[in-house]
Amino acid sequence: MHSSSNSRGISLTEILIALAVVIILAGILMPVLVNARRRGREAQCASNLKQLGCAFNSYLSDWNGYYPSPGGMRGDFNYWSQTSGGGIVSYVKRNGGIGTVWCCPEQTAWSGAYPARTYSMNSYLRDPPDISYPSCVGILRGIHESIIEDRTRTILLFEGMPVTLKPPWPSDLDYIYRCGDWTCVRGWFPKESPRLHTHLSWLPWHGQRNYYLYCDGHVRAKIPDKYPRHPPYDVTNEWWVRKSAMAAKMNGW
Repeated sequence: MHSSSNSRGISLTEILIALAVVIILAGILMPVLVNARRRGREAQCASNLKQLGCAFNSYLSDWNGYYPSPGGMRGDFNYWSQTSGGGIVSYVKRNGGIGTVWCCPEQTAWSGAYPARTYSMNSYLRDPPDISYPSCVGILRGIHESIIEDRTRTILLFEGMPVTLKPPWPSDLDYIYRCGDWTCVRGWFPKESPRLHTHLSWLPWHGQRNYYLYCDGHVRAKIPDKYPRHPPYDVTNEWWVRKSAMAAKMNGW
């Protein structure tokens, strides 16, 4: 006498239903995972800037309240980012490169002669301050913190615009300006009129936003300022040092 069995094979319909459920779940979870990774990179970028802000504070303490120079045409030891060990480099564990505090995690390739660095310093932080590029490049002295009218509303570091000098301008980079103003922020140029010899000059580092470090040490994400060259006062106000004087000057433009 043969024993009966209740087992049966899985039908094609059941297999298709299971596959459909898996596909639906993947469609739901994939955007969640992508967003989680994006938020993780943004958090790391903000953390990088905060660590660099701590390095600036240590520099200020050691140099009697003076900031390092934003930079110029030649390498000087007091530039804020200097591969020879000047500026704040000695206050940070590593001197640039992918995966360090000097580089946004969105940057994954680099071909320049110097270690990767995606952050730039506000070029107006000099003594004397608020002098536009290129007239400022010969001013090597950094500003004293007491001159800054409002440190909570004055940008110290920003996410710079990658520059590519080797035709046909590949996606990997040669360098990012050591200093600049709102015109050097990635995302400032319109897509219809990108800046020559740059990579994605119209696209902010984090989709629609960039991260900024302010002189008081806080970090903020915001949509970058946009072309034209002389935007409204409330935009440029965060770059200038002597805000009241520059506001009066701008009223005359």
